[in-house]
Amino acid sequence: MRLIADECSSAHVMEEIKCRIKDRYRNQANFGKALGASRKTVSRILNHGTDIETFFRICAMLEIRVISIE
Repeated sequence: MRLIADECSSAHVMEEIKCRIKDRYRNQANFGKALGASRKTVSRILNHGTDIETFFRICAMLEIRVISIE
């Protein structure tokens, strides 16, 4: 398991999330079902970051353990 470390940019974290979704769930629609949300909701969170609580839940589901917020 790879960790997202302090020196990573937010763009890198988002790319890592998108890669893990693709690797583990094939697409955002499948991931949305596992999350209990629509593909549109997943896309909104990943592209606009408007729901921080769900964003943290996404990170937990994808086993992203270390995130630095400045």
